[in-house]
Amino acid sequence: MESDVLRDLLIKRGNIFLSGHFDNISHEKFFVIIGEDENDFVGFFFINSAINQYILNRPEFRNLQIPLLKSNYKNFLHHDSFLDCHSLVKIKKDVLRKLLSDKNAKYKTELLDSDLEKILLLVRKSPLFSKAQKETFFK
Repeated sequence: MESDVLRDLLIKRGNIFLSGHFDNISHEKFFVIIGEDENDFVGFFFINSAINQYILNRPEFRNLQIPLLKSNYKNFLHHDSFLDCHSLVKIKKDVLRKLLSDKNAKYKTELLDSDLEKILLLVRKSPLFSKAQKETFFK
């Protein structure tokens, strides 16, 4: 019971995790929680080491690639990276809890307040997200 409470405290906006348990991804990925909805889904964005060409060629996607500097996240980044905020990924909170309890997801750290504020400003203004997404996950 106590460990469930601790896991729930970790599952909050701005916290960064590492997991290799994602559909269609064959390696571990860092991801950042951005919000949750009333149906117990958690929304997050992936961290990438580089921006792929498909995204670079689309300004509306490219503008939502937020640099995360190694100097600010020395405890887990090996080089400057990018938070890919153009695509919101959702996972059931229970699934994330289970990944954490089974040690298939690991808490790493949290975003700096300045990075989190910048991200929220950008996604709240972006035409890529619906009004419902903005009011639910980015409020």
